Amino acid sequence: MPPVGYKTLLSDETVQAAKALRLALEPFVKENPTIPVSYIISFLAVAEKEGMPVSTYANEVGIVKAVMTRHLLDLGERDRRGNEGMKLVERKQDRQDLRIIRTFISEKGAALMSKVRHAWENGVRMASVNDVNCMGQQLSWRAEKLND
Repeated sequence: MPPVGYKTLLSDETVQAAKALRLALEPFVKENPTIPVSYIISFLAVAEKEGMPVSTYANEVGIVKAVMTRHLLDLGERDRRGNEGMKLVERKQDRQDLRIIRTFISEKGAALMSKVRHAWENGVRMASVNDVNCMGQQLSWRAEKLND
């Protein structure tokens, strides 16, 4: 609800969607307070289609292969500089074509994804409860008008 004298351009549904998305992103921020959104998007691309080569994820997200490679390295066991990575994904060499590296969600990444899913579902559920409450208020108001 905006302060008195101000009008929002957002519908209640849009505000609730924003809240659900914020809640879903909070587990990423708890894991790493400075995680770039582009890393979150890359991680989610892997979660959608595990086991693909880097080029598939790069095309899906709309970035160049070299950038996706850096993202996946940083999300993996060791970052691109050799430091400890986030350990959210695992990279495995393809058994038939040794030039291809396939990426999978790690156990830590799966646990994070579970937290994200629960946070999203709670946010959506809260939005649904708010929708029901708003509908109830509208029906009460209409009933009062009919009784007048």
